[in-house]
Amino acid sequence: MGTVVSFLVDPGARSEDDAGRLVEEACAELHRIDEQFSPWRADSELSRRRRDPSIEPSDLMREVSELCEVARDMSGGYFDPWALPDGFDPTGLVKGWAAERALAVLAQGGVGAALVNAGGDICVLPGQRYDVGVQHPTIPDALCAVVQVDTCVATSGVYARGEHLINPLDGRVAAVSATVMGGRLAYADALATALAVGGPKVLHRLEAMAGIEGFFITQDGVLFKTRGMALGVATLT
Repeated sequence: MGTVVSFLVDPGARSEDDAGRLVEEACAELHRIDEQFSPWRADSELSRRRRDPSIEPSDLMREVSELCEVARDMSGGYFDPWALPDGFDPTGLVKGWAAERALAVLAQGGVGAALVNAGGDICVLPGQRYDVGVQHPTIPDALCAVVQVDTCVATSGVYARGEHLINPLDGRVAAVSATVMGGRLAYADALATALAVGGPKVLHRLEAMAGIEGFFITQDGVLFKTRGMALGVATLT
């Protein structure tokens, strides 16, 4: 997945040793997913199927493909992993989906509370709320907002990795940064990518989604958000 994943775990009724073993299991799950879905590994299932589409997909590959189809519909086509120049690339959804699976390992192990942070895409166990800072896209070491997260939040943009986002509909990228909260992290991850490239058109779609909020920041530093998006801090200049 090409990112760093961190964990915040309250063992609850479990011992610290038990919690540590569960984190190790969650990390092992992330490594398995990376081995299967990394576009940068020549031996991953994704890379092999890009070279030879006749290879029968695994159950997990089918699951990811189905999630991508749903996310494509949700975004109005602004998230479309089939429209990329190198072939099908679900990276924009897999990172959030992988974090969900890592969190599920901790949940099934019975920890009291947990947060998984996959390169800024965050999901938490129900029952706890966290203040999460969103990195400012143009001011180093600054935040553009603080959001309260009790499900998930995902951020996408061009400020960290450069011009890597692709608008499959008209080629333009509307934002330097976009953040989506609520629902499943797999979809929030994909919708954040869609919001970054589609801007107002995708923001309008988010307004119609129950439990989903978002905001994006333009190249000029202007912030646009859904009506229900509560921002704790804004340092835009």
